[in-house]
Formats: sequence, C-alpha cells, structure tokens
Amino acid sequence: MRRLVPLTVWAALAVGLCGASAAAQPREALSGVVADLRVVSTTLPTGLGWTPPVAAAGALVPGRGVGAEGGVFLFAGPGRFKRLSFGATGLLAEGRATGVDATGADTPTMATRMLAAAPHAALNFGHRDGWSYLSIGVGTAKVRATQDGVEDQPASWGLAFHYGGGARWFVRERLAVSLDLRFWALTPRPATTARPSAAATTRIAIGAGVSFR
Repeated sequence: MRRLVPLTVWAALAVGLCGASAAAQPREALSGVVADLRVVSTTLPTGLGWTPPVAAAGALVPGRGVGAEGGVFLFAGPGRFKRLSFGATGLLAEGRATGVDATGADTPTMATRMLAAAPHAALNFGHRDGWSYLSIGVGTAKVRATQDGVEDQPASWGLAFHYGGGARWFVRERLAVSLDLRFWALTPRPATTARPSAAATTRIAIGAGVSFR
C-alpha cells in the first residue's frame, strides 16, 4: 500500500498538469470518438474465495498485477463543447508470485488474473486538444486464480462497478498521451462446492498510454 500512494499522487499531479496545459490552448469543441490503449498496474484480490487456499509455508499470493486496458469515448452531450460522453472500458491484468519454504525450495506459483469490462458515462472538462474527465460505470468482472497453472477454483463472472478519472493531451492531430486512475469495486461472490464465498473488494488500477481519434 505504501508503494501505491506515491503512484496515486503522481497520477493525480499528471492529470492536473494536463488539465492546466489544456486550459492554456485555444478552445475547440469536443467531438467525435476517441479510443484509448494503456498499460496498467493494478492491485489484485488476495482474500479468501478470490484465490486458492495457501497451504505451503512461505507461499505467496500476488497482490499486484500488470496488463492492459482499453476504451472508447463517444461525445454526445448537448451544447457546443459536449461535456458528456458515453463509451466502454475493459481491463485485463495478471500477477504471479513464488515464495520460498524453510528448506529453500520454491513454493507453488500462485497466479491471479482479473478481467473486467463495463460501459460508462463521463463528464469532460477541457477542449478538443486536451481535457480531463470523471467517469463511472457498471459491468462485469471475473477473477481467475491458479496454483502451478492448475485452476482449482472455477472463475465466475460477477457484477462490478468502476469509477475514476483521467486526462488526455493531444501531441499530434490524432495521437494523445493518456492517463487514468480507476477503482474497480467487485461485488461479493457466493460460495460454491469448489470454493468459499468471497467478500466484496475494491481494486485500484493506474494506467498510462495513448489515445487515438
């Protein structure tokens, strides 16, 4: 968690700087469609029911993963600057961890993969060449956990909410730098014959990449 706080601070500062840069440029109306592609670092569920039970002493469960996220925004709001937009976002990230037992041998490799997708609505602040946004949506997510490559807890889809914000700064007519800070709220999963119930949890994803229009 200590490592996450500086990352969050830097992301917030970057979003603010992009917004300030956008305010200094000539204002042109937001319009059309924008697509995002980012590399993402996210926290992963580690609680009972989300990952395999850890039986071996020294075994580790991954608490963070890396992956990719993508999305699309369609500006459709009223008024000249179309502050409102609609679209969808998706996330795929995976983390792996291998510990060492008392004899120095490797413990089973634990892997967690999170897949999430959801439509969203966003409120945008800025103009065509640079703007920040706040967005919120609801969709679905799946967490797949394995131990040494064997999935002993079948993954299932569940309801997920996401909310967060970001910014884009166009450095070329059709190419922009993109930043996003997003919270994924995973709803509880009921118990099955294969695994215990999983409590609700919220994961934090920080992404940086490019946008196209």
